[in-house]
Amino acid sequence: MQTKHMFVDTDSIFFKIAYKSKNQSELRKNFNSFCNNMIMEVSDKIINPFTEEINVLYAVKGKGNYRKDLSPDYKSNRPDLDKKVRDKLNYLHRYSVSKGAIQADGMEADDLVSIWAHEALDRKEEYVICGIDKDLLQIPGHHYNYGKDTWQLINEEEALHNLYIQCLTGDNTDNIPGLKGIGPKKAQKILAGVPLSRQWNKVKSAWKEHGETEKQLELSHKLLRMLKSWEEYEDIKAYIQDKTVVSKSNDIQEQVDKVS
Repeated sequence: MQTKHMFVDTDSIFFKIAYKSKNQSELRKNFNSFCNNMIMEVSDKIINPFTEEINVLYAVKGKGNYRKDLSPDYKSNRPDLDKKVRDKLNYLHRYSVSKGAIQADGMEADDLVSIWAHEALDRKEEYVICGIDKDLLQIPGHHYNYGKDTWQLINEEEALHNLYIQCLTGDNTDNIPGLKGIGPKKAQKILAGVPLSRQWNKVKSAWKEHGETEKQLELSHKLLRMLKSWEEYEDIKAYIQDKTVVSKSNDIQEQVDKVS
């Protein structure tokens, strides 16, 4: 029997359920109902019940996030949540973990989804990405947007192109800088007709033309890009550690210079 995978970025489901549920009993009931309906929708589209089975993995927020280490400004522009909503979200998080959801420690839920997808891609196994975040469109494969009830197939070229678009626009929701005055339509126009192999150079040229440095682009790229493997996660942790050591050394040298 063949196995197909369903990788779910679950955090957004929590918000949807929290705002329409009054108590913990409703939270559990509505969350379970939503997930079961989502599984049925995906199964109807991709599963042959006589020859295949579906493996469902739920990714949720974990402890820590390397992006905050890269940039203290990351998501710093988000308003505080109402306490009642926050309590509901925390309850749903604990409940989902008790039911087998996997915490994305050190990264974000969509990073974990991306790693799972690329592992399946390497094994030549079929999968569906379930979520509503546009960042997920950096991942090749079938996508089900459970917020809009829509399907989309992204190939590897489109996935990389989507990342380059984001590098031009940035992400106001997450407080990731892009180019001033460049939205999705203008970004598409900048890259229109440019072969994929040259699009990154076009992105760098656009940043330079807008008076931004390559170092600023490098930071935005690191913040926007979804992880593809555990090796990449270890590499970025090492990068952050090296950067922290250099920063501390510079601080010590500044103190020595002041004293002398």
